[in-house]
Amino acid sequence: MASVSLPRRKNLSTQQTLALLQEMDEADSDGGGVSFVQQATDASSEESEKEMEQEPNMPPRKRPRGTGKPSQSHTAKDGTVWIEEDIGMPSAVANRSCFTARAGPTEFAKRKITSVLQSFLCLLDVGMMHTIRECTVRQARRSEQDWNLSVHELMAFISILFVRAIMCPVGAIVDCWSERFLVPVIKETMPRDRFISIMQHLRFDDKDTRAERVKTDKFAAISDIWTRFNENCAKSFTPGEHMTIDEQLFPTKVRCPFTQYIANKPEKFGIKFWMATDLDTKYVCSASPYLGKDPSRQKEERLAENVVMKLMEPFLDDGRNVTTDNFFTSLSLSHRLLQRKTTLLGTVNKVRHELPQLARMYSVRAATRRWPVAVFYNMLDLAAGNAYILYTACTGWRGKRRLFLSLLAQELRCRFMQHKEIFAQAAGAAVPGTGKTTQCQVQKSCNRNRSRFTCATCHKFTCAKCRDDEHWVCKRCKV
Repeated sequence: MASVSLPRRKNLSTQQTLALLQEMDEADSDGGGVSFVQQATDASSEESEKEMEQEPNMPPRKRPRGTGKPSQSHTAKDGTVWIEEDIGMPSAVANRSCFTARAGPTEFAKRKITSVLQSFLCLLDVGMMHTIRECTVRQARRSEQDWNLSVHELMAFISILFVRAIMCPVGAIVDCWSERFLVPVIKETMPRDRFISIMQHLRFDDKDTRAERVKTDKFAAISDIWTRFNENCAKSFTPGEHMTIDEQLFPTKVRCPFTQYIANKPEKFGIKFWMATDLDTKYVCSASPYLGKDPSRQKEERLAENVVMKLMEPFLDDGRNVTTDNFFTSLSLSHRLLQRKTTLLGTVNKVRHELPQLARMYSVRAATRRWPVAVFYNMLDLAAGNAYILYTACTGWRGKRRLFLSLLAQELRCRFMQHKEIFAQAAGAAVPGTGKTTQCQVQKSCNRNRSRFTCATCHKFTCAKCRDDEHWVCKRCKV
């Protein structure tokens, strides 16, 4: 029987098979057996026996990860060298960044937060309330010289927005005063016409100087209030080691130069905001509106990098990690962040999804034709969400967010309701015994309105327009 020496291979190619057949003699071709003897060492023979024990069609076994596999490197077109590393292996670069900050509410917030209302005022502070009140009164007095608004009434106005958000978010806001959809607490807080009057005159800046400021700031109509809100958010809470950056589309169809249309969003029209959020608590640490092309941004700098660096500026140099989607992720951004002791985790080739926000539930959003009011609604939503996080972290309270908003609305209108009760008592003492209405005898700010109340000083019949806002005294007696 002929013997042919072959290299150790499990399968032979076509050319090798033909060569073996040509080497056979005639005896072998007439039915004799052909024996293939493999020349191998002892170690290789043991391996061949193990291979023969496997099934013929069994695929080769995979090498487990982390078993000494050499790292593979890939070079990009721009010369950047990428090195593959096994999942779970510690990174030498990441180990150089150690988180050094103390996450949670700051000492400023812990000292100030003693109630639900105080947690909200940490973010939308009294100074901002006074600014909104002054701008609103200034706007109203362009058409009504005696129009006035107190800070407590402004807070009661905001409380109505929160009550509507948790009680009847669907439908027009004026329906809350209707007989069919009446919300008693809203009607008790403020008459419908007064609410509408405040909403019509609501402003957040000085309109006389806006034309000059809007040349360099498209957000001028509410820029000052928004900046102070961002500062308060950063001052009240220190984010943890992990942060996320993504976009938020606040739904509105108001007419403004930077309204966005995004087809893949549930609400396709709105104002887009970039947001930096703490991963563990969902606290919004910083937010910035997208206003279109920014002339201050350098031409070689990508928009995504500019957004991330601006939002993360107060939180760099502390060893944090920021997670972004594939719109923001880039190698140059990772290098810039790494220089500030911050690492980057980003996705690639994945459909982006909107960052889930607490503000999506129980939103005070309502129909409006003015974009600053829409931004103010978003600010209230974000402030309420952040206030809930601050209050639970500082006091250990474990109530639901809806209950928190209810308590917040109650405390916002508390002082105004106390003043309103005092006014009602003073007015009740001045009501004439007949109970009939008669023509206003003061007529300083009205056109023969009717009233059943009298001035507490001169006892003349005085309508609501002709009385002082703080006491039931006619404006003549006040002077």
